[in-house]
Amino acid sequence: MQRLLHSGIALAFLICLVLGVNATLTPEGQFYGFVGAQLVGVILAVILVSSLFTVIYLVAFGALGRRWIESRFSLFVGWTLLRSQRVRPDARSRWRTLVWETRTQSRSQAVSRVLAGIALIIGALCLELVPAWNTVAESLSPWFARTLQLACASLGGLVVVLAAPGLIPERPTHAPIPRMRTRTAVTLPTFISIVGVSIGVWALVVVLSVMHGFESDLREKILRTNAHVVIQPADASSDLGDGYALADPIRDLPNVAETHAFVGGEVMMASGSNIAVNVMVKGMRASDLIASEQLRGRMQAGDLRWLDEPEQVPSDRLRYPPPTHQLLDGLDAPSQGGSTEAADVDLLPTVVLGVELANSLSVDVGQQVRVISPDGDIGPTGLRPKLRSYRVAGIFATGMYEYDQKLAYMAIDDAQRFFNFDAAVNQIEVRLEDAALTQSSTAKIQAMIESSTVAAKVTDWQQRNKSLFAALQLERIVMFIVLGFIILVASLLIVSSLVMLIVEKAREIAVFKALGAADQTIVKTFLLIGSVIGAIGSASGLTLGIGTCLAIEHLGIPLPQEYYISRLPVAMDLAEVAIVGLAAFLICVLATLYPSREASALKAVEGLRHG
Repeated sequence: MQRLLHSGIALAFLICLVLGVNATLTPEGQFYGFVGAQLVGVILAVILVSSLFTVIYLVAFGALGRRWIESRFSLFVGWTLLRSQRVRPDARSRWRTLVWETRTQSRSQAVSRVLAGIALIIGALCLELVPAWNTVAESLSPWFARTLQLACASLGGLVVVLAAPGLIPERPTHAPIPRMRTRTAVTLPTFISIVGVSIGVWALVVVLSVMHGFESDLREKILRTNAHVVIQPADASSDLGDGYALADPIRDLPNVAETHAFVGGEVMMASGSNIAVNVMVKGMRASDLIASEQLRGRMQAGDLRWLDEPEQVPSDRLRYPPPTHQLLDGLDAPSQGGSTEAADVDLLPTVVLGVELANSLSVDVGQQVRVISPDGDIGPTGLRPKLRSYRVAGIFATGMYEYDQKLAYMAIDDAQRFFNFDAAVNQIEVRLEDAALTQSSTAKIQAMIESSTVAAKVTDWQQRNKSLFAALQLERIVMFIVLGFIILVASLLIVSSLVMLIVEKAREIAVFKALGAADQTIVKTFLLIGSVIGAIGSASGLTLGIGTCLAIEHLGIPLPQEYYISRLPVAMDLAEVAIVGLAAFLICVLATLYPSREASALKAVEGLRHG
């Protein structure tokens, strides 16, 4: 009881000291202090939860597998050696002993403890004062201040309740006689080893699932905007001719969902504020773009139909009318005909921008942008850049920053005129029903292209993004190796705990060998001990890992807007989860090879003499 009281009081005053020091720090120091406190809390929570599940699995294994354990000699011996078998008072005897210690404590100790408890209660009440509350809430957080207040009040009340009986004049003279029982829990080193394996498996499953979720989310965004298969001319400066005649037979192939011919090119795009951005332009039919999956449900403003109907785009002049004396120039060309615009003003073509690109150019629907290409026209002074003005017909958001910042769409006839392709196209994109069958579909498309007269090359999405997904795969392997060291450290704890078990149970092992147990039986016994440790640790870690992933998937963890992902993505790979659990189990079994050999080499005479 004295250790319990002293530990609680020391912990309370330590927290108050840390809070006092934190209140004197700068805001940056307070932030790092709060983050550190959260990290410590998370680590403690992980250890406690893993320990709880380990205890549950140990109790379940001992209760449910009792008949199976008793029917196998080596397993029975191993399970018996794994437990401590120490004699300790039962719960009722320990409670009676605690009550007796509180009644027999000295008056000075009782008074000091009561005063310490009252001080904690007064400290909790002082937190109700506005200045103290504001100081703690601003330095840490309101919920932490409330938790601290409740903790101080509860601890102070507990200290007063435990110390108050010492103030009663009547004191018991005889200590209660404890009733002893055999403590069959596993030894502390073994328990720490199991918890270490559980935490390692837990961390591996969660981290690999989150990384797999990020990879799946990235792949989904890439395939949503980019096609599975792209056909391009063998010579980058040439074209595919009549791309629609080439695309129609490809559309009839199995596993092909969409096939679109388009004009693609890289240009510079600027707004009235002279901001220039590198942009990839795709010229497609508005009907094909509407029917495609790449922008379906992704429009934030405007309409894709306005690519073919530029006269329907609402004019920016209707929102910000210029002065009547201001002359119209190239950048202020009107975009809406009929009764709202002057009849003698040319109607500009339209373009659809990504949301980040629109933000960079500071433009909205109805406003104008300039598209610039270095492959320009021949003028009086020589080669000059090609420049055209367009109006924004819509703004889309794919959910991937790279595409929302670097991608724009326009009508295919406008793109053909801008890039001087006449009626030709320079790319064909193919979307498949199943991205996993990309290689077989690519081979069929390649064979069809080779049978035609067009010199073209066929690439799939895996080839075009090979470096990106290779980097992600390498990162997953590195994380697997790094976090696998947690399990490796736990296996070293298994080695040390089993070596200590051999030293502690030397007499029992010697008795077994004296009764005729062979060396192979001893080796098998210790291998079964390692198997039990690995099985319970792996099962506990897999349960916590899978449960954590399911909780994150259903409850969701919001991410800051800067990450361009609204929630933390999680995607479990059952094969990967099984590999993690199997690897942890095998490491635990291999860690018992050395202790098992040492136990089998123990001589019966030496064990009985020195055990």
